[in-house]
Amino acid sequence: MRFRKTINLQFINRNKKQVKAIGNINKFSCRNNSYVTSQSIFKINAVRVMRISVLFLFLFLSTTAFAHTATIENSGENKYKAIRITPEIYNNANHDLSDLRIKDNSGEDIPFFINSGGGTKTDTSVQRYTMAMSTYNFFTQEKTYFVESITPRFSTKEKDKNTYINIEGLKNLRLGEITISTESMFKRTVSSPFGISKELYNLTFSNTSYTDTSMSFDWQTSNDDVFVLSINNGDDKPISINKITVKYYADELVFEGSKSEKYTIYFGAGDTKAAPVYDIERYKNEILADNIDRLSIKEVVLDKSKEEPEPKTEAEPYDYRMIFNIAVIAAAVVLGVLILLKLRKKA
Repeated sequence: MRFRKTINLQFINRNKKQVKAIGNINKFSCRNNSYVTSQSIFKINAVRVMRISVLFLFLFLSTTAFAHTATIENSGENKYKAIRITPEIYNNANHDLSDLRIKDNSGEDIPFFINSGGGTKTDTSVQRYTMAMSTYNFFTQEKTYFVESITPRFSTKEKDKNTYINIEGLKNLRLGEITISTESMFKRTVSSPFGISKELYNLTFSNTSYTDTSMSFDWQTSNDDVFVLSINNGDDKPISINKITVKYYADELVFEGSKSEKYTIYFGAGDTKAAPVYDIERYKNEILADNIDRLSIKEVVLDKSKEEPEPKTEAEPYDYRMIFNIAVIAAAVVLGVLILLKLRKKA
């Protein structure tokens, strides 16, 4: 009996140890599973973070992508080419032209510099004198700027004894002169957004005409899509305007263009694009002193979807005086009818 009890006790102890061992194994497996689970969750979160980062990067790059293009047809035998920037490019590029890029057929960036005017050096030997046994020669710098002329679209609006001329397509242009073409006889003050006012006139006496219908601007740049001139009419009738002529100072893009048949100007990336820094800027004077082929833009393609929505025009205040007068008359008629009815009842 003792022997059997001992065996039973040993068997029970063994079973307890096995149960404890199994419990320990289960605990370990649970811990291991939780560790594996946490590792897999970390990997999944890391993948999600990477995907979100890639998405944000894509969105960022898409916002800085170029919206518009202008195609340049190459021609001429000279190594360097120049292309005059058109109003369409000015209107849709950054105000400082920092987002302009030139690419060739293969999509490679082409270095360029912006030329605002060609300078020629002239020897003026008249201003020559000798001092301390040395001879000095003086030189004068003659600048020739690129002046372009356009006839933009415009509309007029009469308000508070003033004629407002809304001129389109002048954004980012460095203005030189705006001329009003009219057959009306007048002498009135015209004002501009720059605070410049001038008395313009178109007069004729005894077959002699006195005309000055132009306003000069000293390189002022228009920042708005619509440039507004105002004419103070006083109590006179508005003048009839036939045409608006605008002269502005243009720029050229100068680049080496001997390796591709066609080049493309990219622009409209927004203010996030910084101006490129090219080595060609350092020796531009030597390039300008050489022969350059002047090219022209063949086609400008604008992405209308990225253009800013048209500003909402402020609605003019409605004149409620007519409604008030009609209401007063109607009330008077109703009161008159009521008084007549009461008088008839009394009679």
